[in-house]
Amino acid sequence: MKKSLMIVFGIALALAACKNEGKQPGPAPTPEAAAEITPAPPVTPGPQSKEEQKFDFRAATWGMSKAEVKAAERKQPLYEDEGSLTFDGRYKGQFVYITYQFKDDKLYRAGVLYSQKHDSDSKYLENYENLKSAITKEYGAPVIDGEKQLNPGAVIEKDKEAEAVCRGDLMYGAQWNVPGSMVVLMIRGDGKKCLVSLIYASEESLKSISEMDGSGSIGIAE
Repeated sequence: MKKSLMIVFGIALALAACKNEGKQPGPAPTPEAAAEITPAPPVTPGPQSKEEQKFDFRAATWGMSKAEVKAAERKQPLYEDEGSLTFDGRYKGQFVYITYQFKDDKLYRAGVLYSQKHDSDSKYLENYENLKSAITKEYGAPVIDGEKQLNPGAVIEKDKEAEAVCRGDLMYGAQWNVPGSMVVLMIRGDGKKCLVSLIYASEESLKSISEMDGSGSIGIAE
């Protein structure tokens, strides 16, 4: 059975974060160096508590200007251009990149890229499953929770799925619909790196994707 998981924008955001990372001055920080990085504000980029429901993502709401988002983060961005801001921070003991995207100086999409390197592919998949459990505890069961084989010719053994994900043959994604937003957690790789990303998208961004390609969706096998 096939369902639609609108994660094309999530892939773009993750790639944008990687691109922005390469534009930082000096070498990119390593997980070891991350311990010295000043944490972002004490608002997690994952599910928000009931006291924080007024925010769409961290301490930001859709429609904020870049200046307002920078004030909410209370630190200088690692990278900034006309349409985006990227910060570093920590979430649940992990080093992350936090990206905000703007259209006409209004926030419409944001997310977190978990860039910490692990010594085995299975740990990336374990991290994904742990995050999915945490988000499910806050928002309830995902409306979509599935996988997509990206390389139709690959033979994927059941006990080798983590390797297939990081190799780029397989991806996992889960979606939650919350008031005013859609939340997508995904994991995929390209043979060189394996990335877990958590994406928040406003209703406006979903409409723009739909207008752009008719659906903005990628089929995910349930």
